[in-house]
Amino acid sequence: MSKIRIKNCGPIISGLDSNDGFIEFGKYTLFIGDQGTGKSTVAKLISIFSWLEKALFRGDYDANSFDAVDFRYLYQNQLLSDFFNEETEIEYIGVAYHFLYRNNIFSIEKRDNTFESYIRPKIMYIPSERNILSVVKNIEELENIPPMLRLLRRRYLLAASPVNGNNVHNLPLTGYKAVVNASNGETFVQSENSNTLVPLICASSGLQSIVPSSLVTEYLANQSTKGVLDKIRNLNEKRYELLKLSLNNEEIKIELDRFYTSGVSKSISKESFSELEFAARKFTNGCFLNVVEEPEQNLFPQSQMKNLEFLLDCANCNENNSLIITTHSPYILSYITLAAKVFDLLQRGVPQARLKNIVPVQSAVDGNQVIIYETHDDGTITKLNSYDSLPSDENLLNKAMALGNELFADLLDLEQEFCS
Repeated sequence: MSKIRIKNCGPIISGLDSNDGFIEFGKYTLFIGDQGTGKSTVAKLISIFSWLEKALFRGDYDANSFDAVDFRYLYQNQLLSDFFNEETEIEYIGVAYHFLYRNNIFSIEKRDNTFESYIRPKIMYIPSERNILSVVKNIEELENIPPMLRLLRRRYLLAASPVNGNNVHNLPLTGYKAVVNASNGETFVQSENSNTLVPLICASSGLQSIVPSSLVTEYLANQSTKGVLDKIRNLNEKRYELLKLSLNNEEIKIELDRFYTSGVSKSISKESFSELEFAARKFTNGCFLNVVEEPEQNLFPQSQMKNLEFLLDCANCNENNSLIITTHSPYILSYITLAAKVFDLLQRGVPQARLKNIVPVQSAVDGNQVIIYETHDDGTITKLNSYDSLPSDENLLNKAMALGNELFADLLDLEQEFCS
């Protein structure tokens, strides 16, 4: 499990108050907390270091020459420049590399003992500003658009390519579909109650949020389920030639060329496949890391549940996929607890048929793999405890919901005192 330790970076001062300050993230990781307490900061830093680890693994950079100036370029792309100062300290321990940024010095250490087990991820950061893709045409022509939004736009156009020849995409919201022009990203939505195509710019804010998020997530999740030969066939010419150069066996290179041009999988012999599969790890993605800010954005509580079920389903479609969420919604925490309880009951023999109407079994999650952190306005971070493999209900979001009941009880006391 990869982990990160953060101090004096933006709103995060002392960081996690346990585990030597290391925030571990795995299959399902959630960050909750008030505005401006560092949820997105942590998520962005995880995505930066995850990407850098991947880039070094595939040979984009030389670990011996990568320095603090190069690192600055990466965090500038995530709009974190103002968060760094002379006292900023970040340590990231991944599977393949160990990074340390301290005193404006950036160091890299290869992790020889775990390097060979590294699985290269496809990384997507879906920011809360995603609605702009739904309402602004030709976003590429705008100045000062964050790079992560430009990347989301490019992935959106890829995701909008025709599905089953009709370019229609089902959405996590029951009864809604999206129809996208793959050439320019122009999008329409349609409900099952109407045959009318409504331009996304005229649709509800919830649809404007969920359309780009769900299309990109589904596309990249589907990519993660493809076999290694399909992934090789989709390599661009440069990557393909680099893959060939990494092979020492000339017979395998001949077989690979035959497959790359014909697409016939039988071109690769069983004897060659294992070596080719191992070599392809450097040039193809083996899993999907999905980082989603505020999946609840502009959605009704039941729609939040459907969206979370969808995100969990996409995380579950590949055992090495992972999902990171930042959220303000108590419903998201409530629903992931339901998903964990369904998993528990499945393990204890409750029939799937009796559970599927509560949470689809493909969206069930092992509660032992769910990690939830709270960020606080004093610059600290706390990891929530779990009970019987279920997330704790003692959290800031539930307390915020309970506050309304407590305040109403105070009003009832005043009513009894003054109005009776």
